[in-house]
Amino acid sequence: MKRSTLFILLFFAFYSVLGNKTDLKKINFSFWAQVWYQHVEKGKNGNSLNDFMVRRAYLSVKGQPTDYLGFFAHIAVDRLGQDGLDNPGLGLGSGLAFRDLWITLSLNESFKIQVGRMYVPLTRNYGTTSTKALLTTDLSFMQGGIRGGIFYTSKVGRDDGVTLWGNPFDGRLQYRLMVSEGIEDISNPNDQLRLVGRVVVNLLEPEIEWFNQGTYLGQKKILSFGTGIDSQNNLILNGINGRDNLIWTVDGFLDHPLANGAVTAESAYIHIRNSTQANTFTNLAPGDNAGLFYIHAGYYFSTPIGIGNLQPYLRYENVSVEQKNETSFLSGGFNYYLRGHNAKFSIDYTIVDYVKMNNQSIMTLQLAVGI
Repeated sequence: MKRSTLFILLFFAFYSVLGNKTDLKKINFSFWAQVWYQHVEKGKNGNSLNDFMVRRAYLSVKGQPTDYLGFFAHIAVDRLGQDGLDNPGLGLGSGLAFRDLWITLSLNESFKIQVGRMYVPLTRNYGTTSTKALLTTDLSFMQGGIRGGIFYTSKVGRDDGVTLWGNPFDGRLQYRLMVSEGIEDISNPNDQLRLVGRVVVNLLEPEIEWFNQGTYLGQKKILSFGTGIDSQNNLILNGINGRDNLIWTVDGFLDHPLANGAVTAESAYIHIRNSTQANTFTNLAPGDNAGLFYIHAGYYFSTPIGIGNLQPYLRYENVSVEQKNETSFLSGGFNYYLRGHNAKFSIDYTIVDYVKMNNQSIMTLQLAVGI
């Protein structure tokens, strides 16, 4: 709570100093929300669970008071109403929190300094992609999607720190290097800092924004390959001192017009050494080593069907924990776009196959709107 208060004071101090000299036209406000109905087979004491929730609701403020200084804030609530989940301090359940809050010093397009709470720049799926513009109804299961948890240390996918990033070579390359807090509890007795880095090569059109889209609906031609690394040393994991957490990942992304529409495909492999997180769906525990893999693809039909455009998709995800049973997730569904990502209806059906509960099914209905 103290850190949230500090962020609030920092944000309003920044605005009070520069805001009275700022053209209000340079400040943008927006709102975006997802509402869900979710049916979970064997979801509560072995019985079916019917869950209505506000999956995400974001009020965002973005400003550029000078040519070199800018700010961004997401005031958010996640999973409001989800059965059995409530963490008000992080804006999960009944709480409201700053999901993102940063100030950026932009010296040029190739070198920017960003300070505050922001994405952990490790993976594409939840390190650069906006959850407002996903191909699939939600993130991959191991990155907090559907009813899953995030495999790396985070504050709902974010961390507090400083990131150096930029887009040299006309955006053909993007780099992000973060120094942040990572684990802050008794598992990190020496208060070691966390180092995270990501590099992406864009072979067709560049992606130069902080938030990418998970599908561009035929508006861009993207072929990119990325790699990331996340490290925090000298931790206490599973009661053992001196454990070094190391995660590395490689990923690829394709979005390109094809025939009367556009194809989107994305895949990644993630290797975890000395995990910091537990995950009940996969038996992943602190100190474990694991490999994660996912691939998903979809096709956007540019010819309207009724009053909107259809985009079916499929996703497969696998989690292999060393010396433990594997878990797999198979998802299929579609998006129906009424006004791009700002007005869409989605259906997702996921089958979870893990040792404790064979073939558990989860069906999700989503309505997303934004302005």
